[in-house]
Amino acid sequence: MSQSDTPNNVSRRDFMRLSALTTAAIAAPMLINTAARDMSKTPDAETQTDLLIIGSGFAGTFAALEARKQGLTVTMLDKGTVGWSGMSPWASDSRPFDPTIYDRDEWHRNLAINTEYLYDRNWIDIFMDESLDLFYTLMKMGANETRPFERGSTVFRKALEEKGVNIIERVMATDLIKDVNGAVCGAVGFTYDDSSQDMSSVTIYSKAVILCTGAGSYKSPGFPIWGQTFDGDGMAYRAGAYITGKEFNDTHPTFGNYPAASYNFWEFAQQIKGAYVMAGPPDPLNGGLNLGLALRASEGKVQRGGRPLGGPVSADNSHYKNKGYLALPGLTVEFGGPPPIREDEDRKSLGAIVGGSTAGMGVHKGEGVFNSDYTCAADGVPGLYAAGDALGSMMCGCVYPARGFSSYGSAIQGRRAAKHAVDYVKSISAPKVDKSHVDSLIKAIWAPLENKQGFSAEWGTQTLRNTMTPYHILYIREERRLEGALSSIEYLRHQTMPKMIARDGHELRMTHELNNMLLNAEMKLRAAMFRTESRGTHFREDYPARDDDNWHCWVKIKQEGNGMALSKHPLPKEWRPASNIPYREAYPREFPGEDEYLNNTI
Repeated sequence: MSQSDTPNNVSRRDFMRLSALTTAAIAAPMLINTAARDMSKTPDAETQTDLLIIGSGFAGTFAALEARKQGLTVTMLDKGTVGWSGMSPWASDSRPFDPTIYDRDEWHRNLAINTEYLYDRNWIDIFMDESLDLFYTLMKMGANETRPFERGSTVFRKALEEKGVNIIERVMATDLIKDVNGAVCGAVGFTYDDSSQDMSSVTIYSKAVILCTGAGSYKSPGFPIWGQTFDGDGMAYRAGAYITGKEFNDTHPTFGNYPAASYNFWEFAQQIKGAYVMAGPPDPLNGGLNLGLALRASEGKVQRGGRPLGGPVSADNSHYKNKGYLALPGLTVEFGGPPPIREDEDRKSLGAIVGGSTAGMGVHKGEGVFNSDYTCAADGVPGLYAAGDALGSMMCGCVYPARGFSSYGSAIQGRRAAKHAVDYVKSISAPKVDKSHVDSLIKAIWAPLENKQGFSAEWGTQTLRNTMTPYHILYIREERRLEGALSSIEYLRHQTMPKMIARDGHELRMTHELNNMLLNAEMKLRAAMFRTESRGTHFREDYPARDDDNWHCWVKIKQEGNGMALSKHPLPKEWRPASNIPYREAYPREFPGEDEYLNNTI
C-alpha cells in the first residue's frame, strides 16, 4: 500500500492499528470455546413409557392425571420444576362458566366483538361446559390454599406423585423422535445442571407425546416466562406440524424504572377484587371463593387497565348476573401510562407502566400447534398432541379478552388431549424406531459444546431482542420494516446458529432456547407480512383495517423443505359479523388511519 492509499493525516502505522481495531470490533461476537470437547461418548439415559408429557403446568398436570386414570404409564418431563415452572405458579384468577350467574349467549356476543370474530366458538363451548367442574376439582386438590408465585407449591406435585406419574425435572427436551412410519414416539433432551463432563442425554420412548410446554417470549423482563422459549412450537414444527397464531401479540406491561421487577408488578395486579378466581387466600366477601384477585372497582364499574368493562360492583357478585365479565365494546390495548391504582411513594418509585414485558409472546390460547378437530392432535403428525398455551386453539383469537381463561383453558385442554391420546395409544402397536435417527438428534444436541469457536447465546439473544422488540417492528408494522427484520433473523438462524458455542450445560440450554426463539421470530415476521390487514393486536400501517373477505381466517405455518409455507384456514361464514351490521358497530376499536384507508379503498 502506498502512502496515498491511506486516509488523509493518518500514518501507515496508525491506519494498520485502526484497521486491526475495526476487525476486532466486527469479530467481537466470535469466541474461542475453551471448554470444547468430544461429546460422542456421553452417556444416554433411556426411559420407556406409554405416554410422554412435556411440561408440568395446568395442561400437563391434568393430562397426566387423566392418562393415569385410564391406566397408561406416564412420564412427565419438565425443563424446570413441577409447581414452579412457566406460568402456573403465577395463576392468580379464573372465571369458570357458571350458568346460574352468566348468560351463555352474552359470552359469545362479547367474545365475538372483543376478539374481533377470530375466536373459536367451539372451544369456548367446551370451556363453558367443563370449567365449573374444573373449579371444584382444583378446590379439592387444595389449589385455593396456594398464593400466586408461592415457591415450593406442592399441590400439583402431590397429585401427580399420588397417581404414580414418573417425573423427570431439570431436563430440556430438544426434538421429537419419529418412528419408521413418521409417527411421533418420544423425545430427546439433555441434563443441563451438570458440568460438560458429567452431562447426559435423555431419551424417552413412548407411544404418544403431549406438548404442554407453554408459549414463550424473547426472555424479556417483567413477566414470569423467562424459561418459556417456544420449545414446544420448535419441536412440533421440526416434526412437521402446523403452527398458528404467530402474527398476534400479548401486551402485558411492566414498570419503567424496574422492568425486571415482575414480582412487584404481579403484586400490583393483585390489588383488585373478583368472583370465581384462582390462587390465594379465601375472601369472606365472596363466600370463600375468592382465590386470587381479578377485577377492580372504581366508581361503580368493573375495570381493567382503567377502561370500563360493564356491570355495577357489589360484594356479593350479583353484578355478574346476566352481565358476563367479558369486556364490552370500547376495550383498548394499553401500552403505557402511570400506575393507575396506588399513588404512594413506593409505587411511584417504580415508574410509569411500559409495554414489552412479553415481547414475542402471542395471545394466550391463540398461538401454537394447530389442531382442526378438537382432539388436540397435531394435524398430519400421528402421535403428537398439544394442550394449553402450546396449543393454537384460538380459544381467544387475536385478543386476550378477559382474565382467567389461560389456566382453566389449559387444564381443560390437557385433560381432553389425554383422553384422545389414550385412545390412540391403545390402538397402535409398539413403534419401530431407527436408532440412527435418534443418534442424529442426540449428536445435534451436543454440537455447541463441540464447536471450537463461534457465537455465544447471550450475544445471540440480545441481537434477537434488538431486532424484534422495537415498537415499530413488534407493534406498529409495515412491510419494508418487517422485511428488514426478517433478513436479520434469517441470517441469525442460518449463519450464526450452526456456529454457536457452549461451555457448560447452562450455556447449552440457552443455545437451544435461542434456536427456538429465532424460529418463532421468523414465523412471527412471516405471518405478520402474510396477513395484509389489521386485527386485534396485529396492526399494519399499510393495511390499517379489517378485511373479512380475505382474512377471516387463521394463518398456518409449516416446514416445507428448508423454508416455511404459509396458508389460510378459513373460518365459517356464520362466525363473521352479520352483513347488516355497520362496520364501526362490528369493529368499535379504531386503528390509526383506518377510516381514511377505508374511504380510499371502498
